[in-house]
Amino acid sequence: MKLSGNTILITGCGMGIGALTAERLAKEGNDIIGVDINVSLLKDIQLKVESLGRKFYGFACDMSKEEQIEALIQKIKKKQLNFQILINNAGIAPSGPYEGKEFSVWEKALQINVNGPMKLVYESLPILRAQKEACIINLASIAGKFGTEGTVTYSATKHAMVGFSQALKMELYETQIGVSWICPSMVNTRMIDGVKPSFFTPIIEPDQVAKAICKAIQKNPGEVLVPSYLRSTIVIMPALFPKFSLWLAVKTKASKGWLLANKGLEKNIPV
Repeated sequence: MKLSGNTILITGCGMGIGALTAERLAKEGNDIIGVDINVSLLKDIQLKVESLGRKFYGFACDMSKEEQIEALIQKIKKKQLNFQILINNAGIAPSGPYEGKEFSVWEKALQINVNGPMKLVYESLPILRAQKEACIINLASIAGKFGTEGTVTYSATKHAMVGFSQALKMELYETQIGVSWICPSMVNTRMIDGVKPSFFTPIIEPDQVAKAICKAIQKNPGEVLVPSYLRSTIVIMPALFPKFSLWLAVKTKASKGWLLANKGLEKNIPV
């Protein structure tokens, strides 16, 4: 697709990767439909987008609630808006021992990270099918390629998004709708506050993810790992040497930081 002249719906648009991606895409000449759990979180990015001469439409939506996602699409239709690109960015990353936390915390992650994006894609497909060309970008994670301690539920949600995206791309292969999924390492946002990185999970900057999203819009590559060299350690090595990879991850305490950080739900996510 062209990287300009589109209207782009971005969830989790109020901060972090979502806000930075919205700003970058506005600079490229796109209008933005920004979605976050609280519309007040969108004020800063709205000012930035509009200062670039682009339109910004802000909507509140709790991605854990199907009825709010349905209402979001109805509000967009009522305003007679169309969008060509959907970026499923919203997500949470509770961590810690799987056994040591109330299941409601894990359940909330499943609702926001899996049910929400799948429902939004389902509701958006009629709009995307009506466009000359369109694409769906799902934010997954390297945790969607290799599960580790401390991230049991988060890894499950991101594996789900990888599988969903792969299968959806196959179903839509002969249509004008592209599907790609981005699998970043640890991104330097509030989501990794208090988490110690490892050799296998380098910290990257949000602009690296935004750049990968822009490239995915243009090229429709399918899976994108950020940084790309992680494919050898996160994908190829575990496939060729599964027992060794598991032993190495445990012995080097590759994800001990997530286990010890014991993160709960973010403050702006209602329980």
